[in-house]
Amino acid sequence: VIMDSEPIHYETEFEILKRFGVTDYPFSEHAKYVGMRTRDLWAGHIEKYRLDASWKELTIEGDDAYINGLKEKDFDPIEGLIGLLDRIKTSGTKMIVASSASRENIKLVLDKFAITQYFEGYVSSQDVEKTKPNPDIFLLAAKTLGVNPKHCVVIEDAKHGVQAAISAGMKCIGYRNLNSGNQDLTKAHVIIDSHNNIDLKLLEKLTIDKTLI
Repeated sequence: VIMDSEPIHYETEFEILKRFGVTDYPFSEHAKYVGMRTRDLWAGHIEKYRLDASWKELTIEGDDAYINGLKEKDFDPIEGLIGLLDRIKTSGTKMIVASSASRENIKLVLDKFAITQYFEGYVSSQDVEKTKPNPDIFLLAAKTLGVNPKHCVVIEDAKHGVQAAISAGMKCIGYRNLNSGNQDLTKAHVIIDSHNNIDLKLLEKLTIDKTLI
């Protein structure tokens, strides 16, 4: 949960769909796939809108359009992010990015905001066989950090991401992000409206308080 990427995703998807004659594409349709791989989104759209194309070619086209959008548009990280990263980094806690986005996408965002140094690295949908809502990507992230999943806290703004975190045996902070649509975050252990609401006491409580499981 580094930037509000969904509006750019939605915009680039709609432009592609228009080429196939799709003129009615509400954001709610896009929101169903927030947190999932782009290939899953296009596979679903091909079936729903009967698109005469393969998910592979639309995934490549969609990813390229999105990356170009990231490069061309001027935008900021989510409010409170840098302060949150500073607080966690100062405490000596390890951090890693686990995203359904591609490696190129993740690296571009980290470089754009100059925040690469906060993280031990990143894992992407290209590194696992099954992505969110399956737990694989978070389990790989924990393995990469060399920590037990039960000692990990995930920050997520999507229903599929929250489910993946819970299935991985991790604690989850649900971030209510209006730009991600009306996501069901009720399975998260804690729900917040701002990164400013996350402090070290909360992170510590989540990892040691068994009543929150």
